[in-house]
Amino acid sequence: MNDGEEFLELLAYVKASEHRTNIIKFLDYGLKTPKEIGVELNIRTNHTSNLLADLRKKGLVFCATPNVHKGRLYKLTDVGYKITEHLDDE
Repeated sequence: MNDGEEFLELLAYVKASEHRTNIIKFLDYGLKTPKEIGVELNIRTNHTSNLLADLRKKGLVFCATPNVHKGRLYKLTDVGYKITEHLDDE
């Protein structure tokens, strides 16, 4: 599989879920905690954390404060930022 195909698969993965799409869009505005994301997007914090873990495994977000147990800050990776360019402003 080439880089273009992998990128399109990641884009499809994000677009397949309204929650994943909204998290990616919200993180485009900078560092956020799972609680901030959950409150803004009306998603329970534990579900937000699970979504962030999945997005992290796909290489779309990373935890900027991995040694912090509560209040970790998440940010988009370079690929995550490229994904935002292809998400509709709905």
